[in-house]
Amino acid sequence: MRSPNSAIRRQSGFTLIELTVVVMVMGVLLAYAAPLFQKAFEQSRVDLAAANLESVWTAERLYWAQNRTFATSVGDLESSGLLDPSFLNSMSSPSAAFSYAIGAADATTFSAAATRVNSGHWSGQLSITEQGTLSGQIDGTPSEVIIPSRT
Repeated sequence: MRSPNSAIRRQSGFTLIELTVVVMVMGVLLAYAAPLFQKAFEQSRVDLAAANLESVWTAERLYWAQNRTFATSVGDLESSGLLDPSFLNSMSSPSAAFSYAIGAADATTFSAAATRVNSGHWSGQLSITEQGTLSGQIDGTPSEVIIPSRT
């Protein structure tokens, strides 16, 4: 018989099984959420590239108004003061997500492209024409497609 003063002490804390279950549940949630975050980050990069192409389009139209021909390089637009110098600096960064180039330009037409670089998972190209038509898509593996939010 036990005395009333010798109550059984219970230790508080987690058992190994409880801890294992919590770690497994967190692992399943993380495995589900990680690809969604990756796709959301890429969508923001694609939207930024589309906005940059629209800036190039605006700069090209201003360049044409001054010279009656479209610029043949992004550098020409920057040296004319029509693009922010930080735009070219961000393009030359080793961690840049997109590379920008003017593919063809003359007195009546031009096209500019943003090509996805520095990624083993995403690839593709966006382009814009003198009419302001934005097209293209970025493809991921496996079978993920991202288009600009505003096309």
